[in-house]
Amino acid sequence: MYFAHIANSLAPVKKNVHIAHMLDLLDALLAPFARLMVALGVPFADLAERLKAHYVEAARKACDGKPTDSRLSVMTGLQRRDIARLRDFHPNEPRLTHLSRLVSLWQTEDEYAGKPLTKSGPTPSFEALAWEVRRDVHPRTMLDTLLAAGTVAVEGETVTLLESSYQPLAGSEDQMAYLARNMGDHLSAATTNITSDTPPFFERAVHYAALAPDQVQALELSFREGQAKLLEQLNKDAAAMKALPSEVAPVRFRAGGYFYHEDST
Repeated sequence: MYFAHIANSLAPVKKNVHIAHMLDLLDALLAPFARLMVALGVPFADLAERLKAHYVEAARKACDGKPTDSRLSVMTGLQRRDIARLRDFHPNEPRLTHLSRLVSLWQTEDEYAGKPLTKSGPTPSFEALAWEVRRDVHPRTMLDTLLAAGTVAVEGETVTLLESSYQPLAGSEDQMAYLARNMGDHLSAATTNITSDTPPFFERAVHYAALAPDQVQALELSFREGQAKLLEQLNKDAAAMKALPSEVAPVRFRAGGYFYHEDST
């Protein structure tokens, strides 16, 4: 059995690690990212320009003293003219998926409680729930999107929730936004584990090789069922906690998991 706990070996990154060796270690991360960029049709020049901006932003935040152009140039390897041009770059805030919030509220709010809803009318209805989530998108548009994704079913004037979460259509803008937020938070957790002495974020994985396809299929089914049950309980608990009065500054969290397999030959 191989049980990997990333935080065990992730002391702060050593600056003297040879860059070429470090890039070799990161190929497993860079390869799927490159496949995604090619699949989305993102030209390398556009990606490189955005990466430059993120390099400058990362160096500015990591700089102990005054982040001068010369100092940021040394930290990033970029020319000073690039630093001057990109130093005012700030990444956009992640766009929230209103349909994910709608499905969550449908399951956790007492007046909805996951029950079938009438299309329109006062609370509880799908229309009332949709307007509660977002006022600038018509409830019919939300319903059509959820129908296309297989999240809900409509029979007459009744809307029934089929899935416990909203799964965007493949290749849609919602799916890309979800991928960016989900993988961004996962990588942020791993980066913090590697680069700081703070208590590590939970990040573990079980991995085996040379199993039969049907054995992996059985394990994946077990994982999916267990993960879904845990996430549903977290969703209910978080919704109940959010409803309680609080005077402290708000904190956000994201919890998730994945199961991946491929031929080991």
